[in-house]
Amino acid sequence: MDDSGGGLLEKLNGRASLWLARLAALILVGIGIMTFCDVFARYFLNRPFTFTVEVTELLMGMVIWLGIGLTTHDTRHITVDVVTMRLPGRLRAMLEVLVSVIGIVILALMLWQMWEYAFNLREKGQYTQIKEIIIWPYAYVMCAAATLFLTGVFLYVRRGFWKFRHPEAYSGKDETDPIA
Repeated sequence: MDDSGGGLLEKLNGRASLWLARLAALILVGIGIMTFCDVFARYFLNRPFTFTVEVTELLMGMVIWLGIGLTTHDTRHITVDVVTMRLPGRLRAMLEVLVSVIGIVILALMLWQMWEYAFNLREKGQYTQIKEIIIWPYAYVMCAAATLFLTGVFLYVRRGFWKFRHPEAYSGKDETDPIA
């Protein structure tokens, strides 16, 4: 591994992201089982579940936010590099840093608003309409996962600065990418 920002923070972020992604996978399996049971109960027993839509809505938000941290940590986001692959390594690294810094600003603003909304949900004691499921715990989990996502983007910027300082070591291909 290069010296592009590895260390304790990188390892902790990687482990936490991996476990949250595993939790997201379990939640997704649970959603699938719940939906299967709902369809079975609806069409074969004529007794549909009344909570499936509300629970699915809450859990899908969690699946997205719990999984995106690992995607960022492992740099698995979809990129279009038709133009950037033709640029020198230092310029590519500078563009990565610039785009990532813009992403941090946008993500930080979004995260700030997410936490505000979660606090508001708790303060008002909001719940779902049909089964009256309290919403704020789900919102807090999503906010915590989004905070970990922000940490991953900071680490990505740190790696970009390393690539900028060491352009000779930057081949342009992502070593973690099996396709590159």
